Formats: sequence, C-alpha cells, structure tokens
Amino acid sequence: MNASIHFYIRSERPHADNSAQIYMLFTLSSKLKTKLSLRKNIPIKKEFAHLKTDEITKLETHLRNELFCWDEAKERATKEAPNFDKLNHFIDSEKKRANDIILKYDLMNKPLTLEGFRQLFCKPTGNKSFTEYFFEEFDYRRQNKWSAETIKSYKSIVTKIQLFKPKLTLNDIDHKFLVEYENYMLKPIIDGGCGNCERTVANNMKVLKTLLYIAIKNSDYVLENSPFKNYKVQDTARELTTRDYLEPTELAILEKMYEGYTEAEKPLNKFSAEDWIERNKNKLLTPGEYKSLKRFLFSCYTGLRFRDMLAIENKKHIFSKDVEIPNTQKTEKRYYIELSMHKTRNTVIIPLIDKALNLFDTSKDGHLFDSISNQKVNAHLKTIKEKAGLDKHLTFHVSRHSFATICFLYGIDERVGQKLLGHKNRKFTEIYTHLSHNKLFLEMDKFNVGINKNNTVVNTPTADNDNIINLLQNLSPEKLTQLTGLIKLLGS
Repeated sequence: MNASIHFYIRSERPHADNSAQIYMLFTLSSKLKTKLSLRKNIPIKKEFAHLKTDEITKLETHLRNELFCWDEAKERATKEAPNFDKLNHFIDSEKKRANDIILKYDLMNKPLTLEGFRQLFCKPTGNKSFTEYFFEEFDYRRQNKWSAETIKSYKSIVTKIQLFKPKLTLNDIDHKFLVEYENYMLKPIIDGGCGNCERTVANNMKVLKTLLYIAIKNSDYVLENSPFKNYKVQDTARELTTRDYLEPTELAILEKMYEGYTEAEKPLNKFSAEDWIERNKNKLLTPGEYKSLKRFLFSCYTGLRFRDMLAIENKKHIFSKDVEIPNTQKTEKRYYIELSMHKTRNTVIIPLIDKALNLFDTSKDGHLFDSISNQKVNAHLKTIKEKAGLDKHLTFHVSRHSFATICFLYGIDERVGQKLLGHKNRKFTEIYTHLSHNKLFLEMDKFNVGINKNNTVVNTPTADNDNIINLLQNLSPEKLTQLTGLIKLLGS
C-alpha cells in the first residue's frame, strides 16, 4: 500500500491570534488525499506578532510558513513554541496511530479507503477499552431502550470477553480474535477454557456481532472492518420436536385434570406425610399444582409468555367489544387482551376463547394471577406431567409452543398467527406450521387417497347444500373474497 502521512500548518488561514492550525495529510495516490485537523495550533514568532491577519494571507506560501514556530522540513514545532516538546510528542503519537492503521490493513491484505481511514483516525473511541465502551453504552444510552434482562445478559458476555482479553479495544476485534475467542469458549474448563456447547458459543458470537453493529451505528467502528463479513454465526434457533408442544388430545388430558380438581377435606396444615403420600398416589393435584396448571392452560389458550401472563390486569388489559358475525345478522360481545409484550415491546391483541374466559372472573379488578416464580411453576409442571402420564418435556414455555402449533393445526393463517404471537420476524412463526403430527397425517391422507386410486387428483365427495352453507358461514371475509374471485374466474 503506497499510503503516506505528512504534517503541515494552514498558514493561509491564520486565527485571530495569528496562530496556525496543524493538519495531517493522508495520501493514497496523487488523486486520493484527505486532510485532517489535529486541533492543535502553532503560534506566530514574537517578532511577527504585530502583523495583521490580512497582511499574512497576502504573502507567498514559503514566506508565510517562515512566520510561525514551525519547521516545515521536519514537520515539527520549533523550540520557539511554548511547550514545543509536548506538542511534538503529540504529533509523534498521532503519526504512530495513523501508521498503525495503515500497517493493520497491510497485514490483513485489505484495501484502505480514504473514508475508512478518516473514520478510524477521527474516532479515538476505537482505542477505548471494549468493556468500558459497552458498559457505558448499556448504562447510559440503552438503559431505557432495553429490558433489564437483556442488559444483564449482554453485560455477562462483555465480562466474559474481558476475562479472555482484558486489554481488548474495539479496533482489536478482527477475524483472528473471533477464531481465538470461539476456541476459548469451546475449550474444556480443565484446559483453561469455558467448556461451552456450540449453541452457547453461537449465541455469544451473535451478541458480539450486535455489539459491533451498535459501535458502527455510533460511528465508532468502521463497517468495512467488521470481521463478521467473513465469519458466519451458527443458526441458534433450535428445531422444535414433538416433546416441545402438546397436541389437542394431550391438552385435553390436562384440562380434565384441572376440571376434576378436588380440594383437600381438611386444612393443609393438618395434613400428615401419609395424607400427602395418599393424595399423590391417587394422582390428585396439590393446591400449588392446581394454580400452576391454571396459569399454564391460560397461556395454552393465549400464547402469552410467563412474564406477560403475570402482568395482565383485568380492567387494564382485558376489554370487550361487539363483533358482527359474518353472513349473519347477529352481533356478539367478545373479550380480548391488549398488551405490550415485555420482551419485544410489541402490542398484541389476543381474542379470548371460551376456555380462557372460564379461568377467571371478568368482573373482578386487579391481576388475573398471583405472582409466582417461573422456576416454581416449572417444578409443579414436572410433577403434573407425571400424574397426567404425559411423555413430554413440560415447562411453562411449552404452553406458547402448544398455542402456536394448535393454531396452525386448526387452519389459522400464518400471518394471523404471527400477530397473535407478537413475532417481529416471520421466520420465528414458520417453525410451528409443520410441527403437529396430526396435521401431517391429515395432509398425507390426500396422498394416500390419490395413490390408492392411481390418480394424482384427489376427488373429494360432493357436500350437500347444508354442509356447503355451514362451510361458507365459517369462512373469513378475506377467504370469501378469494372464493368469489375464483368462481368468477372459473365461470368466465
């Protein structure tokens, strides 16, 4: 790379006190040059202090430069300048910083642009401690934008990076660092590493990529320097299995258990160990399990996350409105939840089905559910699934997976499902559309009928008039419009 660094003074533009500002000239070629101010001034020599600004500007360049405490050949301040030694030390440090940028690009065998150099040189934050930079970002600029959980999670990863490289700066993050950090996380603890699994490593790298993007947006890191252009972060979205959601038949087992709950015949403080053993032997729910199951079922009917479910207040988040039923003259009162989700800050509107409404009294004020920890609920769900005989990995978040899967099983449009779940990205919704085994069997029935008839077209039996009317009444306005257009097309 034929880059060069030179320093000069802008003697043609003296300040009011007759001082001249020091500039750096960065040159890539005869046509690629950029000038950068060092924000330091060189005073005029005492014997020329009486000159006026306009008198100085009228002189030729070589004569003007002779007026100032500046050695043009050596590109340094002369001894006549106050604190000349400190000023020259500053010039040397800036020259080293500029040459370090050039050398770094040479070693990476990457082209350096004028804009890239300007951004790196003019933003000394690139040399600030990685930890200091992002802790300041979290504590001041992101405090009201991100949740406390997100900031806590990101801080733990920044601290982890600091343990790996205590003196790391933004400009130190290159492809070599990514590879070394990845190996450090994967290395067993006994060998001085973290002993992380591949998914944890991928999540860490994902956060690091986000942090660098923040620095780029702040103009403190150059986009073209980002090592993630040549580094692919592993996809961490774990594929769900049948153990991560409930089929309608499995949900019905839990509903029956909830509805068949019988309270203890005597106060709980009067219960002996034998009483609890007998109750457990008969697979009866404890009061704590009953309350946890109620919360779980509510989220199976609404798709709400644990924290959002606990936040719901009757008069604050639950509303009703009169809804006109398509193709009828009837108007029905329907209840719905309108809530800003804690994780995404998205506002969701979730119509409440009958089973969800039966779990609480719409006339009472206050929170629908008492506060409880997610860990406690999950502990209850573990014993509940054993009493119910379900071969599932049952945690509270399974309720959200179940809601999504059953929605698509019963034909709810994918875009509607995305709105109900509060997903910003469609890819998070798509994982549910193919999960249900029941749905797979129903779809494969079409293949089965066709191949048995040795016909690629499945001939469905003709429905009678009553069935057709019922089907049309259940269609949404959007589907009816599509059907009308199809009939016109076929008839033309």
